[in-house]
Amino acid sequence: MINVGAFEDEIDLLKSTYEHNYYAYKDSLESFVTCTKLHFNRIVRNDKYGVYMVRQLDTQEVLYIGKSGTVDSQGKFKKQVQDIPRRLINVRGNIPANVWFKNLLQEKGPLKIEYIFLPTSKSPSFVEKTLLQAHL
Repeated sequence: MINVGAFEDEIDLLKSTYEHNYYAYKDSLESFVTCTKLHFNRIVRNDKYGVYMVRQLDTQEVLYIGKSGTVDSQGKFKKQVQDIPRRLINVRGNIPANVWFKNLLQEKGPLKIEYIFLPTSKSPSFVEKTLLQAHL
């Protein structure tokens, strides 16, 4: 059995071990897709796979937890799988990312998009499930 701690403890442990960062989405007149692309274009690294959380900026309330990247049987990230920036700007159901995030921004206020890059030795699916369990 795996012991799952409190959500913020799990996040802090991941942040103490792996590269992480965040950006804010505050203006509904701004394109979320453009905001995301501008942020991630400044980051130089081969793989941008891992987990991400969307939070309400002021209260830090967790609104969404997601992952990007699938580790194959060789221990490498599958190339056809979307990385974090692509997952964030992807359609949700049939709602474009710009519309989905604009609606969330109007409902909840300014948003903080926080992410943690993971190595292939740490499965994004496993980490996402651990965070979801800790968040319950």
